[in-house]
Amino acid sequence: MLSCSDSATGPNGSDDNGPDDQQPDPAPYSHTRNPGTSANDFLADSNYTELEIEIDYMEGYEPNSEALSSLETFLEERLNKTSVTILEPTQIPGGNQEQYSAEEIRDLEEEHRDNTTEGETLSAYMIIVDGKYDQDNVLGIAYYNTSSGFFGAAYDEVSGGVGQPSRYQTEATSFRHEFGHLFGLVNVDGSGTEMQQDHQDEENGHHCDNDSCLMYYAMESTDLFGSVFGGSIPSLDQNCIDDLQANGGQ
Repeated sequence: MLSCSDSATGPNGSDDNGPDDQQPDPAPYSHTRNPGTSANDFLADSNYTELEIEIDYMEGYEPNSEALSSLETFLEERLNKTSVTILEPTQIPGGNQEQYSAEEIRDLEEEHRDNTTEGETLSAYMIIVDGKYDQDNVLGIAYYNTSSGFFGAAYDEVSGGVGQPSRYQTEATSFRHEFGHLFGLVNVDGSGTEMQQDHQDEENGHHCDNDSCLMYYAMESTDLFGSVFGGSIPSLDQNCIDDLQANGGQ
């Protein structure tokens, strides 16, 4: 936050600041950078003391209220923030598509996102669409530095049936997992969330090698989710927690 210098007055005590002397307004916060580049803004309180999350969803895919409560608890446990606020989810028109690309998700955000980062409040965005991702077996994606998208039709496939986890369990796990990527897990380039010990699964991208960890790759995969889900919402393992704490988290 910019403030005027104590020495910005003239010799008679009058304010000599004219248009040429005024400090420029700070540049707007960019919400279109790569996932992980705002990791420290999420985790630490040095730049932003509050987090506010906006959620849009397509008809039939309103997020489970228990899953949102679980997400809020997770964020309060891991972020150095005085407050975490999840705004009332808003229904947006359905796309009626079987599949969505990452670019189409970005376009939807540009059309529907209302809130941006201002003052001491960091703004994040979630969108739940009525189809699947255009790549196989994906429940959710982190596609910008403060944004994540989720695929309602994929949730339909892996939850609520005989022997499957509940919708609450599926959504809670998926929401937490994608925020983990926004926090720079695991070893996301440019995030600043460096591994304190090597625990990246080299065969499956930026994921943890512990198959019980929230950041294990199968936690976002529709073809594996049911087989690895143990009945309770997975937690971050100690290696992932250590990484977050080294970058300002808890």
